[in-house]
Amino acid sequence: MDNTIRGKEGEELACQFLAGEGHEILARNFRSRLGEIDIVSRKKDYIFFIEVKNWDRSFITPLEVFTKKKIGIMRKLAEFFMFSNPGYRNEYFVSFCLIEIKKTKVQFHRDLF
Repeated sequence: MDNTIRGKEGEELACQFLAGEGHEILARNFRSRLGEIDIVSRKKDYIFFIEVKNWDRSFITPLEVFTKKKIGIMRKLAEFFMFSNPGYRNEYFVSFCLIEIKKTKVQFHRDLF
């Protein structure tokens, strides 16, 4: 399966999972010149910045997805999102997360860094 198609299917499953958990999806594929965050969601007093991985690899742990470079980019993108949406700025905690999809099983890893 093409990686772009696999990625889009994974993001759709992730959004369905998040909605079922009570999240409001604020943005999908939030982009700037720095890069992209797959999903930004809100639940209660948290804003979640989420990377989605739809794969069949069992030998990679969630934390291995986040290199120092990727962590830096996600933090800068999160700052840009919060700056661009002033209503969220001082009202919410922030959580950096991974949604891992293997076949149809969804795992939500919160507060990774």
